[in-house]
Amino acid sequence: MPAVPAEGCPLKLGAIIEWADDLAEFRSVVRLADDLGYDVIGVGDTPARAYEMYVSLTVAAYETRRATLTPMVTTPFFRHPAATATAISTLYEVTGGRVMLAVGNGGSVRRVVGRSPVATPHELRDYVTAVRAVLRGDSARVDGFDTEPLERVRDVPVLVAADYPKSLRLAGELADGVVTTVGMSTERVARKVAQVRAAAEAAGRDPDAVQVWGFSFVSVKGSRAEANAEIGAALASDVALRLKSPHMRSTVPPELLPAVEEMERRYDVWDHTVGGKNARLLEELGLVDLALEMTGVTGTVAEVGEHLRRLEEVGVSGVLAALPPLADPKGLLRRLSQAAAT
Repeated sequence: MPAVPAEGCPLKLGAIIEWADDLAEFRSVVRLADDLGYDVIGVGDTPARAYEMYVSLTVAAYETRRATLTPMVTTPFFRHPAATATAISTLYEVTGGRVMLAVGNGGSVRRVVGRSPVATPHELRDYVTAVRAVLRGDSARVDGFDTEPLERVRDVPVLVAADYPKSLRLAGELADGVVTTVGMSTERVARKVAQVRAAAEAAGRDPDAVQVWGFSFVSVKGSRAEANAEIGAALASDVALRLKSPHMRSTVPPELLPAVEEMERRYDVWDHTVGGKNARLLEELGLVDLALEMTGVTGTVAEVGEHLRRLEEVGVSGVLAALPPLADPKGLLRRLSQAAAT
């Protein structure tokens, strides 16, 4: 059952909500997102920070009536492809079909199980291919063994989380959609959309049939400065942790490289507080604008509404707002919904 955009909002909206502490609060925020007409609600596969993802999604299923539910995202090596296919198919039955599956190369999950921080493009391709085969009721080759075809599975949409060229091409070739980071730079987003579409066309697929979902740290406040301050900790984590590969390093203006290196040295992995040391450090080093270009969408209701339209113009199908850590997650949901309707 595909997500249906809210009235007056061609661009779809999604929210990433995690059950990290208070179950009642998680349920309340999920209900609000559904009541406001959000098209997608995602839950992260982050055992180091939150409760079990599929249990959380099941809780969300009973708190929602219309939103599509999805892992945002799950990853190889934490669950066998057959386990992932069975879990998402079970959620399909619980929700009446309101599901999709987003898979990425991982991060914190892989560290939890003692593996390297991220899956290689080859490993991600193998995992996505195997999951799709099992979801179709076919056998898949996994770690040198053939799986047994399953009966209680559903061929649900599969999306790939991608930012690098190889994973963007993979999404265009194989997936029903891509989840990619978006920020205030529409030029960055347009380049990634073009890579996905080119890969789809080269694979003989309709490029327009591949959904492009943008993942972003979002804050909608009375001013852009106030909004920037609310998500400073999240933006700081992106600058400190996501710019180490050669590809990402090449996107940093040369004059900002010393500041980025300083951020990487001084970043505190345990500080996620609004206005905390990481947020202050980001400002001190003059890296707020760089972070916003990559993964932040901030401003007033009118400013964010205008930016959402620009993202739609360059090919983005929907925007997923990551809620934690935020001072006012319910307020964000309401204001973002207003921005999308402007």
